[in-house]
Amino acid sequence: MATDINTSQHGNQLTISVTGRFDFSILQKFRDAYSTDITGNISAIKIDLSKTEHMDSSGMGLLLSMKKDLGLDSGAVSLVNCRAHVKDALLAARMDNLFRIE
Repeated sequence: MATDINTSQHGNQLTISVTGRFDFSILQKFRDAYSTDITGNISAIKIDLSKTEHMDSSGMGLLLSMKKDLGLDSGAVSLVNCRAHVKDALLAARMDNLFRIE
């Protein structure tokens, strides 16, 4: 399955959906999703991982870079609809200290 990123914005909340692999190969597409595809100020981001097949440490690094680039606090970024194996990897890396994992 090819990796695809879709965004939608409702007011000050941005939702980014990642289909396929969430790793270094999506670096530019992911950065574009939270920097060029938005209008106005964003105060909350949901990353929809329901169709994410794989996430490695570089994917987690992309999440950290996004948080830093946008200057968001831990409660402003939610990782939602995680598949079990992706959620397990996030929890093993203690990403629940930096993001809301739902």
